[in-house]
Amino acid sequence: MDAFYQVISILTFGFVIALFVWMPTKRDLRRLVAHDGDRDRGLRGQLDRRRGRSVTLMLDELNAAVGTAELSGMLTDVDDEWALVERAGKQGGTQLVAVRLEGIRAIEE
Repeated sequence: MDAFYQVISILTFGFVIALFVWMPTKRDLRRLVAHDGDRDRGLRGQLDRRRGRSVTLMLDELNAAVGTAELSGMLTDVDDEWALVERAGKQGGTQLVAVRLEGIRAIEE
């Protein structure tokens, strides 16, 4: 039984070392955030120029409010983090859908 605990402690030590080695550093995380921030600023500018027009946004993943990964409608507002799209509702009215900029893959007009 004593050998079992030694093996478990060696494996635990190995996992801790592996976790320490594979974890990203603060510099890596800052670089990733800066890259995404540049992309979001460019995307925000593109969306801001299309405000008030009909657009189709290709999303990274399925949007629960829309039911697909494609959102079509009139772009009503854009800020640093969100885009607001007004689309035709299922029952004849209109529906406002907010989408995070980081979730938008492409824009079509």
